[in-house]
Amino acid sequence: MNKSSRLNLLLVEPSHLLRRTVSLTVHSLGTAEVTEAAAYATAQQLCEGQRFDGAVVALDWPPEGGVCRGLSLIQQIRSGQYASGASIPVAVLVESCNAELLQVLRACGISRILIKPFRVRDVIDTIDNMRGLARTA
Repeated sequence: MNKSSRLNLLLVEPSHLLRRTVSLTVHSLGTAEVTEAAAYATAQQLCEGQRFDGAVVALDWPPEGGVCRGLSLIQQIRSGQYASGASIPVAVLVESCNAELLQVLRACGISRILIKPFRVRDVIDTIDNMRGLARTA
Protein backbone atom coordinates (compact mmCIF):
# COMPACT_ATOMS: atom_id res chain seq x y z
CA MET A 1 0.00 0.00 0.00
CA ASN A 2 1.49 3.34 -0.95
CA LYS A 3 1.96 6.03 1.65
CA SER A 4 -0.65 8.39 0.19
CA SER A 5 -3.43 5.79 0.50
CA ARG A 6 -2.68 5.07 4.16
CA LEU A 7 -5.01 6.30 6.84
CA ASN A 8 -3.58 9.08 9.02
CA LEU A 9 -4.59 7.84 12.46
CA LEU A 10 -4.39 9.36 15.94
CA LEU A 11 -3.93 6.81 18.73
CA VAL A 12 -4.52 8.07 22.27
CA GLU A 13 -3.67 5.46 24.91
CA PRO A 14 -1.98 6.12 28.27
CA SER A 15 -0.61 2.57 28.54
CA HIS A 16 2.79 2.52 26.85
CA LEU A 17 2.71 -1.22 26.18
CA LEU A 18 -0.75 -1.23 24.64
CA ARG A 19 -0.12 1.94 22.62
CA ARG A 20 3.14 0.61 21.19
CA THR A 21 1.64 -2.81 20.43
CA VAL A 22 -1.23 -1.29 18.46
CA SER A 23 1.03 1.21 16.71
CA LEU A 24 3.67 -1.34 15.71
CA THR A 25 1.04 -3.80 14.49
CA VAL A 26 -0.62 -1.18 12.32
CA HIS A 27 2.74 0.05 11.06
CA SER A 28 3.95 -3.46 10.18
CA LEU A 29 0.81 -4.05 8.12
CA GLY A 30 1.33 -0.75 6.30
CA THR A 31 -2.34 0.19 6.60
CA ALA A 32 -2.00 3.47 8.49
CA GLU A 33 0.38 6.16 9.63
CA VAL A 34 -0.05 6.28 13.40
CA THR A 35 0.57 9.36 15.54
CA GLU A 36 0.73 8.33 19.18
CA ALA A 37 -0.30 10.33 22.22
CA ALA A 38 0.11 9.06 25.77
CA ALA A 39 -1.79 11.98 27.30
CA TYR A 40 -5.04 13.71 26.37
CA ALA A 41 -3.39 17.15 26.51
CA THR A 42 -0.83 15.97 23.97
CA ALA A 43 -3.62 14.63 21.76
CA GLN A 44 -5.39 17.98 21.91
CA GLN A 45 -2.22 19.79 20.83
CA LEU A 46 -1.71 17.33 17.98
CA CYS A 47 -5.32 17.78 16.83
CA GLU A 48 -4.92 21.56 16.70
CA GLY A 49 -2.18 21.44 14.10
CA GLN A 50 -2.59 18.14 12.28
CA ARG A 51 -5.39 16.65 10.22
CA PHE A 52 -6.31 13.03 11.00
CA ASP A 53 -8.47 10.64 8.99
CA GLY A 54 -9.53 8.77 12.12
CA ALA A 55 -8.83 8.38 15.82
CA VAL A 56 -8.64 5.59 18.37
CA VAL A 57 -9.09 7.01 21.86
CA ALA A 58 -8.84 5.25 25.21
CA LEU A 59 -11.54 6.29 27.65
CA ASP A 60 -11.00 6.56 31.38
CA TRP A 61 -14.46 5.31 32.28
CA PRO A 62 -16.04 5.72 34.73
CA PRO A 63 -14.84 9.31 34.84
CA GLU A 64 -12.33 10.26 37.51
CA GLY A 65 -13.53 13.33 39.39
CA GLY A 66 -16.54 13.60 37.08
CA VAL A 67 -14.45 14.30 33.97
CA CYS A 68 -13.71 11.79 31.21
CA ARG A 69 -10.78 13.34 29.36
CA GLY A 70 -11.05 10.95 26.42
CA LEU A 71 -14.72 11.74 26.00
CA SER A 72 -13.95 15.47 26.18
CA LEU A 73 -11.41 15.04 23.38
CA ILE A 74 -13.98 13.21 21.24
CA GLN A 75 -16.61 15.88 21.88
CA GLN A 76 -14.12 18.58 20.85
CA ILE A 77 -13.40 16.67 17.63
CA ARG A 78 -17.12 16.32 16.96
CA SER A 79 -17.70 20.03 17.53
CA GLY A 80 -15.17 20.88 14.81
CA GLN A 81 -12.60 22.50 17.11
CA TYR A 82 -9.65 20.82 15.41
CA ALA A 83 -7.99 20.53 12.01
CA SER A 84 -9.68 17.19 11.31
CA GLY A 85 -13.25 17.06 10.10
CA ALA A 86 -15.91 16.74 12.78
CA SER A 87 -17.19 13.53 11.19
CA ILE A 88 -13.95 11.52 11.14
CA PRO A 89 -14.38 7.92 12.34
CA VAL A 90 -13.54 7.49 16.01
CA ALA A 91 -13.09 4.20 17.84
CA VAL A 92 -12.73 3.90 21.59
CA LEU A 93 -10.77 1.58 23.85
CA VAL A 94 -12.52 0.78 27.14
CA GLU A 95 -12.18 -1.66 30.03
CA SER A 96 -15.93 -2.38 29.94
CA CYS A 97 -19.07 -0.89 28.47
CA ASN A 98 -22.39 -0.56 30.29
CA ALA A 99 -25.68 0.87 29.01
CA GLU A 100 -24.83 4.39 30.21
CA LEU A 101 -21.50 4.48 28.38
CA LEU A 102 -23.02 2.92 25.27
CA GLN A 103 -25.63 5.68 25.15
CA VAL A 104 -22.94 8.37 25.55
CA LEU A 105 -20.81 6.80 22.79
CA ARG A 106 -23.75 6.56 20.41
CA ALA A 107 -24.48 10.24 20.95
CA CYS A 108 -20.83 10.99 20.02
CA GLY A 109 -21.04 9.01 16.78
CA ILE A 110 -18.44 6.41 17.76
CA SER A 111 -17.76 3.99 14.93
CA ARG A 112 -16.34 1.12 17.01
CA ILE A 113 -15.92 0.08 20.65
CA LEU A 114 -12.96 -2.14 21.52
CA ILE A 115 -13.12 -3.71 24.97
CA LYS A 116 -9.76 -4.46 26.58
CA PRO A 117 -8.23 -6.94 26.22
CA PHE A 118 -8.97 -7.12 22.50
CA ARG A 119 -7.48 -9.20 19.72
CA VAL A 120 -5.07 -7.77 17.18
CA ARG A 121 -7.56 -8.81 14.50
CA ASP A 122 -10.11 -6.43 16.07
CA VAL A 123 -7.72 -3.50 15.63
CA ILE A 124 -7.04 -4.45 12.01
CA ASP A 125 -10.76 -4.72 11.28
CA THR A 126 -11.40 -1.38 12.99
CA ILE A 127 -8.80 0.40 10.88
CA ASP A 128 -10.07 -1.23 7.69
CA ASN A 129 -13.55 -0.03 8.59
CA MET A 130 -12.25 3.46 9.34
CA ARG A 131 -10.69 3.67 5.90
CA GLY A 132 -14.11 3.25 4.30
CA LEU A 133 -15.73 5.70 6.70
CA ALA A 134 -12.96 8.29 6.22
CA ARG A 135 -13.61 8.36 2.47
CA THR A 136 -17.22 9.41 3.09
CA ALA A 137 -16.45 11.87 5.92
